[in-house]
Amino acid sequence: MSEYDDMNRNKELARAYVPFQIMNQVFSQREALRKGTLFPELYMPYVPKDREKCGGRYYG
Repeated sequence: MSEYDDMNRNKELARAYVPFQIMNQVFSQREALRKGTLFPELYMPYVPKDREKCGGRYYG
């Protein structure tokens, strides 16, 4: 073993954080399929940045 292995033997690589979730509201089946989740708390639609401010071009 190297000195590096000895120094890092007891280090924690990662720790998962999973908050407890209470199921108090859910989308209807049809709406859940459209939005990609059953839970309103997890729904985060993608909102693209304004293309002009980013300096990029849009070919569409």
